[in-house]
Amino acid sequence: MANLRRSVWALAVMAAVVNLANIQEAMAMSPPDTAYDPEDGFPPAGVYVGSETCTECHDGYVEQLKQDKHGQTADTRTPMAADGCESCHGPGEKHLANVMEDKTGGVISFEGANTASRELENRMCLACHQGGALIHWQSGTHAAEGLACTGCHHMHRPSPVLDRATQAESCLSCHSYIRADIYRSSTHPIREGNVICTDCHNAHGSAGPASLEQLSINENCYLCHAEKRGPFLWEHYPVSEDCTLCHRVHGSNHGALLTKMPPLLCQQCHQDVRTQGRQHVSRFYDFDFSDTRRRSRFVLGEGCMNCHSQVHGSNHPSGAALMR
Repeated sequence: MANLRRSVWALAVMAAVVNLANIQEAMAMSPPDTAYDPEDGFPPAGVYVGSETCTECHDGYVEQLKQDKHGQTADTRTPMAADGCESCHGPGEKHLANVMEDKTGGVISFEGANTASRELENRMCLACHQGGALIHWQSGTHAAEGLACTGCHHMHRPSPVLDRATQAESCLSCHSYIRADIYRSSTHPIREGNVICTDCHNAHGSAGPASLEQLSINENCYLCHAEKRGPFLWEHYPVSEDCTLCHRVHGSNHGALLTKMPPLLCQQCHQDVRTQGRQHVSRFYDFDFSDTRRRSRFVLGEGCMNCHSQVHGSNHPSGAALMR
């Protein structure tokens, strides 16, 4: 029985090898599609004419490309080390024929009048840029919005979005509502360049919310604010649940990026502290100090945090009220 099984597997493997050889032979005999157009499909077919031919007309672009990662011929992973310009633009045979007839087109163009579809542009980029940080691209927000890779990245020169000094401005050209936030009185140091968008977000998509680098908002915040992770002997439950319950991410008009000023923020959950008869804050912070009998020192300055200073959690044996 064992010998019979081995014989069957051997015949199956031989049949697969013969079938593969026939397919490869058929592909080798089929003539190239010299009538390729950028909208025809993927992958492009045709005769490659070489980057030297491209240089005759596009010398400026080729020289510019040498300053970018794509143009480093010494690196075998780059397009220029493979098929040169045609690695990204497709075979130049039809384009060369069009030029001879004073026409344009015939290659995959990423700008200008003959720009290819965004889907085709992205497929050309994704032919090399796969896996790693791009593994979630297909399910990411930018892909769902139909954005092209070239909307953020340049092909022939370094991209501002990859430079820490210029990345924020590139992102804010679309995310204008974030621009308003980072000019509030309390912000992360985004304008100063100490924090940039990709420190928290993966523009190519992620498994977390809002394209965050981590799987949750808190895990993302802990990358910098590790001291808030805990575990604590006495926990403040909103802290361990979601940082954004109390803090705004990009900017706020209240200190420490808070969503509201204390004690209003605290009283969203701790309404019982306003109960009459208790020696505590007996009213909302309404800025009415005309009645001196109701004035409370607990609403001044940081409000509740004047006493409950360990608001993120405490490890002190007597810190049940987060006061030490």
